[in-house]
Amino acid sequence: MLAILYIAVCAVFGISFVNMCVPDTARFFTACSPSKNVVSKLPPVLFIAPAGIITGMLCVTMFNYYAIYLLNLVVDGTDMARRAGVLLTFAVFIILTSVNFSVYVKRIHKAKLSGADNDDNKIPSYVHSMGNVFYYGIVTVILTGIATFLMLYTYNLSDGILRAGYSTFSDLSPHTAMVSSFAEGFNFPTQYMHYSGDGIQYHFFFYFMAGMLEYLGFSIDLALNVPSIITMVCSLELLGVLAVLLSRKKPAFVLAPVLVLFRSSFNVFYHIKELMDGGIPLKAALQSIAQSSTWYEKTPYDGWGIWAINVYPNQRHLMLGVGAMLILIILMTPFVRRMCVSIIKAQETSGVPAEANGAKTYIATRAAWLFRESDPLNPMGITVLACIIALTLPFFHGSALIGVLLVLLIMVLFSETRIIYAAIAAVSVLSAFIQTKIFAGSASNVVSFKYMPGFVCENKTPTGISNYLLVVTGLTLIVAGIYVIYILVRDILGKKPVYRELMFLAFLAPMIFAFNWQVSLEMLANHKFIQFSLILIDVFTASGIAELMAPPAKIKDKLPKAGYIAVRTGLIVLAAVLIVPLTATGVSEWCTYYNLNKGYVEVNTESDLTAWIIENTEPDDVFLTPQWSMNRFFLAGRPAYYGWPYYAWSAGHDTYTREQVYYWLISGCNNDIDAFRSYCASRGITYLIDDPEFFGFEYPSGALYNKEFFAEYLTPVAYFPEESTTIYRIN
Repeated sequence: MLAILYIAVCAVFGISFVNMCVPDTARFFTACSPSKNVVSKLPPVLFIAPAGIITGMLCVTMFNYYAIYLLNLVVDGTDMARRAGVLLTFAVFIILTSVNFSVYVKRIHKAKLSGADNDDNKIPSYVHSMGNVFYYGIVTVILTGIATFLMLYTYNLSDGILRAGYSTFSDLSPHTAMVSSFAEGFNFPTQYMHYSGDGIQYHFFFYFMAGMLEYLGFSIDLALNVPSIITMVCSLELLGVLAVLLSRKKPAFVLAPVLVLFRSSFNVFYHIKELMDGGIPLKAALQSIAQSSTWYEKTPYDGWGIWAINVYPNQRHLMLGVGAMLILIILMTPFVRRMCVSIIKAQETSGVPAEANGAKTYIATRAAWLFRESDPLNPMGITVLACIIALTLPFFHGSALIGVLLVLLIMVLFSETRIIYAAIAAVSVLSAFIQTKIFAGSASNVVSFKYMPGFVCENKTPTGISNYLLVVTGLTLIVAGIYVIYILVRDILGKKPVYRELMFLAFLAPMIFAFNWQVSLEMLANHKFIQFSLILIDVFTASGIAELMAPPAKIKDKLPKAGYIAVRTGLIVLAAVLIVPLTATGVSEWCTYYNLNKGYVEVNTESDLTAWIIENTEPDDVFLTPQWSMNRFFLAGRPAYYGWPYYAWSAGHDTYTREQVYYWLISGCNNDIDAFRSYCASRGITYLIDDPEFFGFEYPSGALYNKEFFAEYLTPVAYFPEESTTIYRIN
């Protein structure tokens, strides 16, 4: 099936490209970690494969989109442009994959001839053991199973009925429309399907990829679920890799994803207390929570599930953005560590004041700004890979791009080879500027920075914000902070680089930004930046728990055997005790997710109306419809003039003005058919769908759907008695 080939091309190209850009993974891992022994614990494939798959998806999808976009300008026929675009994409990336493998093989051959493997064996190699294979393999299988359940449970197709769970259909409605616009329609130049004729201000490339998978043979549920599952597993594994690199502890590989899947918060404890204060026994309170189908609300908008596991199946493109962030952060980690190591070495030089040598190393050396000479890390390859990701990211996930730039902005302050950061920033800004100009008219239509302290806190004082964070994050920040202080003291006493502590500060940057700046019409959208920080900080929380489970070996040498066993047992018990409050709210929210999504919004994919629209109208025909959200109409891939307004408003469109025009139109333009037709012609509105749902909405005074007016003046072109729906052609 061509859809499977599409995914395979993404994966194989991406893996070969990452392998070419980061050819010596052992050396790279050593440069990231406080101990070179981490190389023996961490298979290179755990970075190369997920980073490669995500990179491949970014590159192939973006190229595919612009190939079709440009071919449409010269090829007669929309489907011909799409077919040619797919074939061209396959051809180009198969060739590029061959080139990548060729370069990689030649490089390996050259290294063997020169005998330069791993710096004369100073860098250990990964140990291929059954224990490691079993551990990492089982974790991967479990993560895949969890991601599969999470996505399929709330979006599935059976017997022609597409079902979207109650907690997810609101976001999946516009996403489904966008996927269909590329699979069944031809959305070039791209517009928002619930708000035609105003370009698009929402990052949509992920849904273009899903649309192409549907076009190439997948059903719509598979087209959206498969890339959602793949990107979630890849991102969680990259998070685990970063946790192991920074902690040197294998348990951190599983703990970091667990903390993301089962988030920390004090919500569940407030919920239990509330029920028990009402006279309900503890056991009954726990049963009530396990059977709940509503999100418990302690802080504003908790009732929407904005922090719960629900956010990942809701925003299917989120984990792709997180994965891209993690790749960029991991790529730049060695340069932060190198600067810290260089400053320590410079300060140990005799005959010169330590402060002067440290300052010179930080500012006035080649390595501080440019590539090191003959750098075995291959900084040019890292730069190319990082810039390619930055180039593609703006319309895959703009918030993730802003989030990672905030993290890198702090990292660059403590890093060497700063030219790479400059290149990433330049490519990001230029790509975002050009693409927003193409899709939205200008960057100001997509993002604008407005100082707005306090996020959505009711009490916006420092105390109020601190209390809000304590409730929302539970023990995450506390455990992570204690661990960072612990390793800071240990690193200072041992005269080791304190780069991990500096990265912790960098990981806080998106959260700090979210509490001070508003970037879109809806302040609540800033929750993504807080979520980015919490996901990254989970690396340190997981590292702290892993440290308790596997304390330093030096403790064993300093204590008698009985004492060591007692201490080790106590630390393991403490780790287990901490995991409970760290994951309890997450467990309760999984229960809510399961219970709430037993109910579905259903859409008939075999509707005669959908089939008629696909077969008898053009992809750029605009429809005047009820204010639909999730509806069989959008499966036809055609745009609505004014669909459910919240979607378009939250995506940055001016719904207030259009709302008044919409009411005027459906009321019959004061019974003036000429005015109605003239306006529709000016906006490309070709059809009106007369549907009973027009009467299911509350309109302002003076506005009323004028069914008789349209029946009198417009010509029906299709009627569907089972749905009591008529399609009128307007002009």
